[in-house]
Amino acid sequence: MTLEIVIIILVALLLAVSLLLINSMSQVKNIRDQVHFIARNDTNKRVSFYGKSRIMSGLAKDINNIIDSYREREEKVVKQDKEIKDTLTNMSHDIRTPLTSLKGYFELLNESEDPAEQEKYRNIITERIDSLGEILETMFFYTKVSNVNYQVPLDTIDMSEIVMQTLFSYFDDFENAGLTPDVDIDENLRVIGNEQSVKRILQNLIKNCLVHGDSHVKITLKSSEVDDKEVILTVGNGIRENDIPDAAKVFDRFYKADKSRHVASSGIGLSVAKKLTEAMNGTISASLEDDLFKITLRLPSV
Repeated sequence: MTLEIVIIILVALLLAVSLLLINSMSQVKNIRDQVHFIARNDTNKRVSFYGKSRIMSGLAKDINNIIDSYREREEKVVKQDKEIKDTLTNMSHDIRTPLTSLKGYFELLNESEDPAEQEKYRNIITERIDSLGEILETMFFYTKVSNVNYQVPLDTIDMSEIVMQTLFSYFDDFENAGLTPDVDIDENLRVIGNEQSVKRILQNLIKNCLVHGDSHVKITLKSSEVDDKEVILTVGNGIRENDIPDAAKVFDRFYKADKSRHVASSGIGLSVAKKLTEAMNGTISASLEDDLFKITLRLPSV
């Protein structure tokens, strides 16, 4: 092979590489221009690439995955902000009600000279303050669990012990409400979850029974007969004739079966329970069976 032929081949190769490089740079510039346009404008546009280069095609696909992830996160943040605003707006009534009544009872307390009446008003004022505090605490906690970044640390926990301890802490409340829970809890049932979250869920379910329950309460904790890798907690309570809940809506924010609002309640306790359950990779559902309203919580067992 003569030197002239070698030079021609090298020049041809150099020209081919140069053209390939120029084409690649043009493709990169095109993708970069699309990314800049998307970043600067409110658009649903995605990066498009119609060339044959697998590398450039892969690059465009990766960029689109990032764009989709960002948009999905942005939608969640917008939804979260709307939920928080709606929470504050809808709960304003529940906050104003005890505040208004507090002012009235303070005036009655100041005007009364009867020790028995004064004690009565003090007890009512204390109850209203406690009610207000509970509503505010629930509101703040709901805002916390609604955050898109909210996570709970998961560990192996003794579900049986947590349920028994939580139930025992409400012994006086059940007694004052004239309710004797029918409890059936298997021992040594362990799940993958978060102790504080399980307690909060159960507390909300118990409060729901105390506020809306009638005649009887039934609480069971069993291993699933269908899936041995699942533990099922069921909390059921009798229901009043004028307080029949819609099982399909009870986990919605601010849902209240009793539209008269005769009970100081935020209406988001079960919504909080749902968010906490999902954070622990569990499921929660509601059902009406005869005269019993049941909430069923399922968590993965160890």
